[in-house]
Amino acid sequence: MIGPKILIDTNILIGLEDNKEIAAQFSALHQQCQRNGVQIFIHEASRMDIARDKDEARKQIILSKIDKFLPLEGIPTPNKEGLESLYGVIRKPNDFVDTTLLYALHQINAVDFLITQDRGLHKRAQNAGAGDRVFRVEDALIWLRDTYNKITVSLPYIEEKQCQQLQQNDEIFKSLRDDYPKFDHWFINGCVKTHRECWTINIDGNIAGIAIRKDEQFPEIEHSIPHCSDLFLSPPNKILKICTFKIGEGHRGEKLGEQLIKQILWWAHKNQYQFIYLTAFPKHKYLIDTLLQYGFETVGRTKGELFLGKVFTAGILKTPPRTNPLSYHRQYYPAYLSGKAIKKILIPIKGEYYETLFPENVSRIQRGLFDSHVDPQENNIPGNTIRKVYVCKGMLKTIAEGDILCFFHLKDHNSKHSQSLITLGIVDGFEITNQSEEILKLTAKRSVFTSEQLTEFTS
Repeated sequence: MIGPKILIDTNILIGLEDNKEIAAQFSALHQQCQRNGVQIFIHEASRMDIARDKDEARKQIILSKIDKFLPLEGIPTPNKEGLESLYGVIRKPNDFVDTTLLYALHQINAVDFLITQDRGLHKRAQNAGAGDRVFRVEDALIWLRDTYNKITVSLPYIEEKQCQQLQQNDEIFKSLRDDYPKFDHWFINGCVKTHRECWTINIDGNIAGIAIRKDEQFPEIEHSIPHCSDLFLSPPNKILKICTFKIGEGHRGEKLGEQLIKQILWWAHKNQYQFIYLTAFPKHKYLIDTLLQYGFETVGRTKGELFLGKVFTAGILKTPPRTNPLSYHRQYYPAYLSGKAIKKILIPIKGEYYETLFPENVSRIQRGLFDSHVDPQENNIPGNTIRKVYVCKGMLKTIAEGDILCFFHLKDHNSKHSQSLITLGIVDGFEITNQSEEILKLTAKRSVFTSEQLTEFTS
């Protein structure tokens, strides 16, 4: 897909190609455009402007380097009187160049944006109703950031990488090669050479889990999944494909799969993706069951694989939204229903237990030498899970599925979140018991407490 086109004014070109040190903002602009596939054009009229530069040495340097930018040539342009009727009086040759660039943007739409530091050109654009398409360098950098830079989500153990940074002989790739005979060819040509982005879970220098991602357009989905368009009410505009999802054989049972799913879904939700999907062989039953639990549904099948897709809001897939608060949350996780009919319950929680259940929200001021609380890395399974178990001796007996739990971090002089509400939970189930065997069965590695501590609750 061809990226946006920007036209740079002569003053921007000089800032980029002057024989002096390049200003940081000009350098950042050039780098960000290259990184994100934004095409930079130079209008042929700018060559005329450069030719009038009285600094001969600078002029020759700039002219020698101008060819690395794409030329904008052959644009039919009105005469001086025609340009003046659109953009105001032209008093000098620079004004003629400025209005010629503005005409290529505003009337011809040969480019998407014009970048200039010239205040007069900005004023002309504003008067002509094109002010929102003419940027200063600072504005362009913000536009590039907002358009292309993703909102980060940082979870414990997970690192953001590009595929060329991975050790290709890591053990985790062995079973992928077994399942996909052409894996190495795809990985080298489709991921390494294109610098495709991924998340990895790294433990003891090895990859314990990996998810490789790719942005797609709706026609690509239609080509990959037969008849899938019948499932959509409207084509999603922003689509994320998880090309590879894998947890290493030696790390099963640590709930790292849930941690990786949490990373994917939180990141996609924050960055406003409308549809996310991946493929899985039917033999991977645990993965499929986990995905179904968090709102994925089968959207197709081909070559023995299932295509599992998920949306974050109603109106995209034909699947009707569920009205039960818990069912809605499962369907559109991490989104949830709120309102007057849904109870909000305040749950006080001590710092050491909070750190273990919600390590992604921990923000400690400092770690004391003789702190006695549990280190999250010593008991990391509850923090990895999406579904968690909260055990207490409270007297409240009216909690219902779908109620919202507001976890209140109790006073902790070593936490930046002391006495704050920073985590919400949705009630998935509520049980009352005085049987130690039952409480052990209900918690199933999702509680911060040890088996001995859980047994004490009923003694």
